[in-house]
Amino acid sequence: MKADLPDVVRRVAKFLGRAVSETEVGRLAEHCSFNSMSKNKAVNNENLMAATNESNRSDSGNLKFMRKGKVGDWKKHLTEKQQKAFKEWTDKNLNGTDFPYYHNDY
Repeated sequence: MKADLPDVVRRVAKFLGRAVSETEVGRLAEHCSFNSMSKNKAVNNENLMAATNESNRSDSGNLKFMRKGKVGDWKKHLTEKQQKAFKEWTDKNLNGTDFPYYHNDY
């Protein structure tokens, strides 16, 4: 999705049997972009995160549902043990599927 959001919009529309113009593709891609979604209170869980930050006893106090929108940033938030468990789970559960998971990402 991150690499070519307009193409994802076209493929989803095709899957749903919907015809969309290039203008609609552009508008949908912009609406679904990380920048737009992170500002949209309907999806960014801003209120939930604010309440969580208020009750959170950790020093961070800066939890966000949508962090940076950077591919691979999750590695900065997991320990090596958690990353290993994640890799083992994906290897076991996604092997043989057409899910385009890239092992180079971890």
